[in-house]
Amino acid sequence: MTFCLNPDCPQPENSDSDRHCLSCGFPLQVGDRYRAVRPIAVGGFGRTFLGLDEHKPSRPPCVIKQFDPNEQGTRNRAKAAELFRQEAERLDRLGRHPQIPDLFAYFEWNGRQYLIQEFIDGRNLERELHEEGCFSEARIRQLLQEILPVLQFVHDRQVIHRDIKPENLIQGSNGRLYLVDFGAAKLVTTANLAATGTTIGSAGYAAPEQALGKATFASDLYSLGVTCIHLLTDIPPFDLYDSSEGNWVWRDYSIGDRPLSESFCHVLDKMLEPGTGRRYRSADEILKDLKRPLSVLDSKTDTRPSPSFSARSPLTDAASPATEAEHRDRVRTSYGLWLVGFIFGTYFRPLKGLHRFYNGQIWTGLLWMIPVIGDIGSFVDLFLMPNLVDEYERKARAKLGLSEAGVPLQPQSVVTQTLPTPTKDQKTVKLIRAASTHDGQLSVTQAVMATGMSFVETEQLLMELVKTGYVDVDNDPVSGVVMYRFREL
Repeated sequence: MTFCLNPDCPQPENSDSDRHCLSCGFPLQVGDRYRAVRPIAVGGFGRTFLGLDEHKPSRPPCVIKQFDPNEQGTRNRAKAAELFRQEAERLDRLGRHPQIPDLFAYFEWNGRQYLIQEFIDGRNLERELHEEGCFSEARIRQLLQEILPVLQFVHDRQVIHRDIKPENLIQGSNGRLYLVDFGAAKLVTTANLAATGTTIGSAGYAAPEQALGKATFASDLYSLGVTCIHLLTDIPPFDLYDSSEGNWVWRDYSIGDRPLSESFCHVLDKMLEPGTGRRYRSADEILKDLKRPLSVLDSKTDTRPSPSFSARSPLTDAASPATEAEHRDRVRTSYGLWLVGFIFGTYFRPLKGLHRFYNGQIWTGLLWMIPVIGDIGSFVDLFLMPNLVDEYERKARAKLGLSEAGVPLQPQSVVTQTLPTPTKDQKTVKLIRAASTHDGQLSVTQAVMATGMSFVETEQLLMELVKTGYVDVDNDPVSGVVMYRFREL
């Protein structure tokens, strides 16, 4: 079947052999190449169809998006047309990612704009929810681990999606999760930071600041959080929000016979914070919290891991986060083994050095078994036992790839290409991200340390932001240092 793309056609269905619509005479090959097979969706800016590329022998499927806005008035239509054109630019910029559909073509034909893009064979998550029921914690974790790197890729290119929701996440038949529909996407530039943008997005999923036309990168993280709780509960977002108290009540619906870990709930709650200052700043931050051991976030609201570690068994390489009490237990056990070796080691030498074997010191443990040397070494260890335990724990952390604070260390990668010079807009985004980690304000010194730019360049860029009205200049009341305060973060 071929579908006529004339919006006023009374009978749009035609056969595959027809070249013109039998009802209205409208050409059936879009751009003399693509043939619409059936409608997929209808939105405010136009219609989307499943199509076929008839210039290729295999006639591969594609997606045909036709610009046909419902808004009335010249101004609204012009704005909608501009957004449609910008979607083509965004897809051309972002389509190089394997989890974002490729843009095949963008053109005007018969007085209308058209987008031709890659067809993703699969089903969106809203459909999967209806067909298979609520998602489990494991499924949501997998979702986040798959889509957050894509979102970071988008944000690194200064693009805000502004319409994250289950319908725009497609689970492909090839196993990949795709992010689609960049019709509402916005490119972040220095010029548009201060201006209030278009109020756009899907009701229930859009962040509070986005509803006011002030979308930020964190707005996408908020929408992704709403998507997750909707998939967990199968309840519309509006019903998961208590407007009288001003907070989300999704936990009341998601527990029951499917208990969720407190660490996982903590991550979702932080994604759903209404204030951008309390919300996650980047997709990478969420990924780091998701990769932390469950007990770290379950034990306390402070997301920093405990600095102490102990082994599961005395002489194994495996280690896990430990509390201060476990640290003291290891020291106490070490002293006990020292005492056994000190008392009975004279009669049975292998008992000498037990405390060192316990803390992974194999070679020095063997030396402690030698007469005279071992007696002197054991006596010295009486005073060095805490240091011995600390040394063991440092090695355990190193094998796990963790810092002393328990933060995973990323391996250094080899530079294989010359990095391009950052653009002005990229430098501005760096400043914004740096300010977001300093309560929305920066001194010139802090900005230089966070971005790596020179003092002169940093100060010039900050002053340009001041002229736009996006940044205010003030003096710190305590130190007197000049501070640049960002208004919208």
